[in-house]
Amino acid sequence: MNSNTISWDSIRDEVLADSEVKAEYDALESEFQYAKQVIALRKASSLNQRDFAKLVGIKQPQLARIESGKQVPKIETLAKLARGAGYDVKIRFVAPKGKRSHQKTISK
Repeated sequence: MNSNTISWDSIRDEVLADSEVKAEYDALESEFQYAKQVIALRKASSLNQRDFAKLVGIKQPQLARIESGKQVPKIETLAKLARGAGYDVKIRFVAPKGKRSHQKTISK
């Protein structure tokens, strides 16, 4: 990088130094995990977005929004995506960090 370039890491670190911004960022982590998992499912199927969307019965722009984190998919849509890649959906309820609780697992 040249002296006029600012790295993403430095921008992110500066923005996340604000505790309110950091709290909001952390609150969105689970939504971004959905996006990462959907991308992994599609890639495991060796399909591009258009072909994977067609396979599971949704439109490519919707898949793009899900993969970018701009749209949080309904459980029904997650189930379609999982089935299209040969998987099932499993939802777990877990206690927040620092709290002890029993984990519950619900399969769909």
